[in-house]
Amino acid sequence: MDMGMVRDITNEATADPLAAAECPTIIEADLPEALMHEPAVPATARFNFPMRGSPQMLTAPGGAQGRAKKVALKPGFSPLDWARLVKSGENLSGVPVPRPYTMDEIKLHNKRDDCWMVIGNKIYNVTRYMDFHPGGKSQLMRAAGKDGTKLFYESHAWVNPDNILGPCLVGFVAGPGGF
Repeated sequence: MDMGMVRDITNEATADPLAAAECPTIIEADLPEALMHEPAVPATARFNFPMRGSPQMLTAPGGAQGRAKKVALKPGFSPLDWARLVKSGENLSGVPVPRPYTMDEIKLHNKRDDCWMVIGNKIYNVTRYMDFHPGGKSQLMRAAGKDGTKLFYESHAWVNPDNILGPCLVGFVAGPGGF
């Protein structure tokens, strides 16, 4: 056989249009019965968000079954308004420079007008964020002056706290359980 007659079948579709035309066409009759039908999931259920069983569907304490309780935000306190405030350059932490704090120091900041919380050994001053929080002030107050890491991730495990509260960073936990 002449080597010029050997075909490279790996590139046949692009190298030889006539050879590509010889490829078998798969028609519905060739498919197994199971592949010819839509899944047994109603169309309305396939595109619902959040998905059943996802972290977004976790029930927050005191919330409606299957959904976290949300509160109506006052005008001027939407997520976009928070983003605008963050980008303004205003010092939202209330301290000149982040530094280590002991849990005894953190416990003193447990009021609505002076609220710090710990999330993952980082301390955030959430006082200015109170009016912007979709779950309301009362949810933030549950971790006021405390380590709220577990509560934070139980409520919204998919959220990175630094993305929302980064400018509110006061410092880091010092001593036992901290740095």
